Formats: sequence, structure tokens, C-alpha cells
Amino acid sequence: MERGSSPNRLFPLLKKSPIGYVDPIGLLTFLFFDFGWTRAPLIDYLKLRKRKLLLFSIYGIVASFLLGVIYGILGRFSNSPILFNLFYTASKWSFTLSIVSLIPLPPLDGSRIVLAFLPDKSYEWYIKFNFYGILFMLGLLVLWILPMIMHPLVIFITNVTNFIIFGNW
Repeated sequence: MERGSSPNRLFPLLKKSPIGYVDPIGLLTFLFFDFGWTRAPLIDYLKLRKRKLLLFSIYGIVASFLLGVIYGILGRFSNSPILFNLFYTASKWSFTLSIVSLIPLPPLDGSRIVLAFLPDKSYEWYIKFNFYGILFMLGLLVLWILPMIMHPLVIFITNVTNFIIFGNW
């Protein structure tokens, strides 16, 4: 980061508090159905440079992965069964978020990573059809295709979480 710059100068629409990203309905569905969403940060794709877009996207993925490792380590050394279950679940959810975010469908971070490497002509086309990514994902969910695709990832994520917490694969 440049001297004298703050995260808000790099990403002016980034909120200081994570509470601003909480969507009440997405939170409730997450708690009851293990599927939910948050409010996405507002991004002006036409004004944001591709390098900053790439950094912005990678930041969320890396942060989720690191949180998964931290929660796993805390779970490994917790003595309470309640804390163990809490940290195990939080670790698994964080790893799931980091891996699912790599999928190159809007509004996921993987689509922004792809966007950062597209030529200008394709960049503008991709932005126009950005809205349809969420409809496509909801269609995959309703048709039960998304859970079938996610099943091998869930097994992998469970193995990674077990490796961090228990030390075995």
C-alpha cells in the first residue's frame, strides 16, 4: 500500500464495518438452510482499474481462507466441545466461502478475477451481462445441479478442515 493511502482511498465504496454487508434475509437463510448471501460492495467497474479489481477480488478469497485456518487452529486447541463445534463449523464455512468464491460466475469474486484479465472490448460486454450470473446460479440451485457440483468440493473442504483440526487427512 502506498504511503499515506488508506483502504478507503483504494476502495472508496468499501465499508468500514462488516455489518453494512449483512443482508437480513440472506443471514436467515444461511442460519436455517446453510445457504445465504451478503450485500455485495458497490463497484464502479468502468472507473476501477483492472489491477485494483484483481486485488479487491483476491482479498476476499485470501481473507476467507486465512479465517478458515485461524478458526481451525482455535478449534484444535479448544477444550470445550461447544467451542470446538463453533470453530469447526466456522472453519468449514470459511473454506467453503473461499473456494466457492473462485467460481467465475458473477457476482462471485472469481468473475472479477476473470474480468481483470479481459481485454477492454470483452470487459464492457462482461459488465453488461453481469446481472445474469446470479440468475444462472439460482437456476442451478433450483434444478439441484449446484449441489451436485458442490458435493466433491464439500468432501474436499471437510478433509482440509479435518486436516487442520485433527492433523490427519
